[in-house]
Amino acid sequence: MERFVQLIVAGGVVLVGALWLTALVEYGSVPWVGGVVFALLGTGVVLAGIGSEIEL
Repeated sequence: MERFVQLIVAGGVVLVGALWLTALVEYGSVPWVGGVVFALLGTGVVLAGIGSEIEL
């Protein structure tokens, strides 16, 4: 599988899991903060995968 596809899929899985985590736990708790961090990480990985294929 192409590297950019792996990045997009992996980032998407992390992002969806993190968003579920933030939706299911109490606002401001330690797991909620972890979910926010993982959501940002997942978004960054998705954008890195997309950005690797963009030519200027």
